[in-house]
Amino acid sequence: MSEKSGEVFIIEGGNIKPLPPRSFREGMFGENLEEALKNLIEKYPEVIPGRQIDPESDDPPRFALLCREMPVGGGSLDLLLVDQYAVLTLVETKLAENREARREVIGQIIEYAANAVKLWGNGRVREEAAEFWSKHDKDVNDVIRGKLGIEDEEGFWQTVEKNLKEGVIRLIIAGDELYPEVQRIIEYLNREMENAEVYGLELRCFGQESEKLVLAPRLIGQTQEIADRKSKERRRQWNEESFFRDIEEKVASEEVRNAIRKIYDFSKEKADEISWGTGSVRGSFGPKFQRISQRKSVYTVWSDGTLTINFGWLNDNENALQWREKLYNRLREIMKDYITQEKKEKYPNIPPEIWVPRVEDFINIITELLEET
Repeated sequence: MSEKSGEVFIIEGGNIKPLPPRSFREGMFGENLEEALKNLIEKYPEVIPGRQIDPESDDPPRFALLCREMPVGGGSLDLLLVDQYAVLTLVETKLAENREARREVIGQIIEYAANAVKLWGNGRVREEAAEFWSKHDKDVNDVIRGKLGIEDEEGFWQTVEKNLKEGVIRLIIAGDELYPEVQRIIEYLNREMENAEVYGLELRCFGQESEKLVLAPRLIGQTQEIADRKSKERRRQWNEESFFRDIEEKVASEEVRNAIRKIYDFSKEKADEISWGTGSVRGSFGPKFQRISQRKSVYTVWSDGTLTINFGWLNDNENALQWREKLYNRLREIMKDYITQEKKEKYPNIPPEIWVPRVEDFINIITELLEET
């Protein structure tokens, strides 16, 4: 370990002593150091210090693993993760003992990022992540819901696609030590790249017992200026004023704008709470009816005119499940091509050309089902 990385001390029984550095080979993640690093980040993505990425945020980036050995171009990325802002995070691991490879990995991960933006559209990331987690007998939506607190999975994946298309992506080179020349390159790239973020992650390992590790993650490449600029791009808190201002910019049709206003006024009158979205790409609101679900909104209206029916959320009690069944059957009557059996427990997105001509029918259905409850 580099001396400039500092020491870690432990105070116990009135005595102070340095905690000795350890190799990952001595830990619980495998004999091969590089594999051990991959295994560590795969199992504990929390070791990526979101607070160091965005020091001023009330909700700094948190991470969930999407895939390991993700195909990209002619190679495969070590680890693909995503944060709660739907920003894909590409992670490559390299060892300090191979100094030349440390420099080469910067070109490699940038090449992966370029190929990812070009090749991973049209749901490719979601498909690969679903296949990866199916091998572990898990649903990838359950993973992102549990790790990141995502409520609108369909909207989340749409934002992943948009971020990818716009080059909003994060690159991390992880290792046991980062040499100064690599740090300088990372800092330069992170400062100059408009939408992408590039970081080094130095994972120092300490411990005294074979079953315990003390990890000291250190992020390389961040400055306060970069953090301030890029944190604004990740998330914003929408409200009534900013939502309708965004509609004026995104929606050309007066008919659609009027329909959104009509469903908003109805929601504001009938709902117990209006929940405003925090997406960086488009605004949203969702009404919550406590007699149906204490925590989840029944539908979400987006500032581009999309209407999402949140069937997947309405499962927190028996009453919600019964109400969902009634809602499904009634909406099938007016939007059967979009309210299908396979979407019964998911989040169908209804384009404005479908729901806007039927907005009165939609409001009447919600009203009648609320009165029956």
